[in-house]
Amino acid sequence: MTELPLLPKSGYLILGLLSFGEMSGYDLKNLADRSVALFYASPARSQVYTELRRLAEHDYATERVVAQTDRPDKRLYSITESGEDVLKDWLENTPTSTDVIKSHLLLKVFFGSRMDRSALIEEVRQSRDDARKHEEFLRQILSRCDGEQGSLFTYLTVGKGIAHSHADESWADEAIQMLENADEGFTWSSGQAQPDVSRNAAKKSNT
Repeated sequence: MTELPLLPKSGYLILGLLSFGEMSGYDLKNLADRSVALFYASPARSQVYTELRRLAEHDYATERVVAQTDRPDKRLYSITESGEDVLKDWLENTPTSTDVIKSHLLLKVFFGSRMDRSALIEEVRQSRDDARKHEEFLRQILSRCDGEQGSLFTYLTVGKGIAHSHADESWADEAIQMLENADEGFTWSSGQAQPDVSRNAAKKSNT
């Protein structure tokens, strides 16, 4: 295995985008916001230019200036052969870490006993609606995949996002139902929460 260069992940992200073609920093930021931002943090504009300077210093990218009369000169960047090698090396040889969930909603759910239940239900309902809208948005992107080889990777990436959004919707539906019937209790069976039938029956017999 070749020794990996000391680049932050954002550097490899920029290299990957440059592998699609020559771009300015402005172009890179816009592309990141329309693509990788769907599943990964899009770098800030200042970070894009910081990484471009770093890549140029390492000879992983070249820079050329295009003169413009009505605005400041444009700087265009292209990935070099060594940049392609470094990107490929990182993609193939760097271990993939487990995704870490950082959810504001789940933080509230975890401390849900300290909240008004109706407020928590509304939070979960809003989250479900947002997930549904996001799934619809991703399906629109998926419908534009034309079957070309390059579209396969877009299809797989967006498909994972659709599955994730759909799972969020299913979880939210179950969570809303359980929160609305929380006073009845629940049991854990076969990996799913079920209403506590015995408890409900006992309550009815006592009324």
